[in-house]
Amino acid sequence: MKKVDQYILGEFLAPLALVVLGLASLVLMVQVVDTLPRLREWHATAGQIIAYHLFQFPYLATQVLPVGVMLATLAALGNLARTSELAALGAGGVSRLRIAMPLLAAALAISVGLLVVSETLVPLTSERARYIQKVQIEKRDVDYDVAYRDHMAKTLPGDRQIYCRNFDANLGRMLGVTLLRFDQGQLRQRVDAAQALWTDGGRWQLTGGVERLFDAKGMEHSLRQFASWPMDLAVKPRDLMVDSDKREQDLLQLSMAQLQAIIERQQATGADDRKERVCLQLRLSYPFSCLILALLGVSLPYLFPTGRRAMTGAALGLLVSLGCGMIYLVFIQVGISLGKNGQLPILLSAWLGNLVFAAIGGYTLWRVNR
Repeated sequence: MKKVDQYILGEFLAPLALVVLGLASLVLMVQVVDTLPRLREWHATAGQIIAYHLFQFPYLATQVLPVGVMLATLAALGNLARTSELAALGAGGVSRLRIAMPLLAAALAISVGLLVVSETLVPLTSERARYIQKVQIEKRDVDYDVAYRDHMAKTLPGDRQIYCRNFDANLGRMLGVTLLRFDQGQLRQRVDAAQALWTDGGRWQLTGGVERLFDAKGMEHSLRQFASWPMDLAVKPRDLMVDSDKREQDLLQLSMAQLQAIIERQQATGADDRKERVCLQLRLSYPFSCLILALLGVSLPYLFPTGRRAMTGAALGLLVSLGCGMIYLVFIQVGISLGKNGQLPILLSAWLGNLVFAAIGGYTLWRVNR
């Protein structure tokens, strides 16, 4: 059977490379058409535009790879059916599940490889693309967080909350600062300051302020004015930068270690981190969609006409495969939306598409193998 497995894999790998390259190129062309007017507004050179999109290509390829695996699986088995080789294998006592095994093993290997590439190559190339866009083209800071905002409120470590009228991370400055410290839900300290400046010593220098202390009953028992007060708030200016405006696409181009660092920073400052936690789980679940969709792909050829009507069956299989790929992507977006809004548990929202399609693929393979 080793020769049969090698032959089936050969029928699978050749169309896989063509399908993934074609789908990624198609998505890239759509992205070029979409982003070109905006890049031209910033007077980007042709070299910068080409470099930006080339560095985006690895991420695009990883996104279309699962659908490519399903189409290549369908193409491999479709070719075997068209030449009656599937029928010959069946007549020789080879079950349909046994025929599918080398394809499923290859899909599992591709899933693991996709996970590795998504953790190593994609973050590097995406960061380079972001640098070209933000620094070289738009002449801005490479960081995509928001460094400036009005009316900022954050939760700090140590049961503390901070509010400021104006925050500028680039200057390391807060204006109109109010700092509250609680003990078991009871306000024990309030500090009001005209401004707070980040110093080289790693602390915030509060100036022109008043400190008020409260007893266990909430009654003020001490008031102190100060001209300058160095204070450790346990956060740096970058920790206070807005993260909630990140798009899921930006987050999914980061490594899991980078996402975990963002989540820890969000938790330290009391910000909502559900979207980041969903994306972290999705970074783990998405690569295995190659195996999940391949599970469906090995079943589809047996559900459509063969023999003289093989071309009709192939066309129907192609349409169904593309439809399944689109529905799978919809499930991912629905899962992200429900997860970040708190309507589904984080783990379930990220694995929703895989669970649904694994059930469909497993049931379909069981039916055709009976």
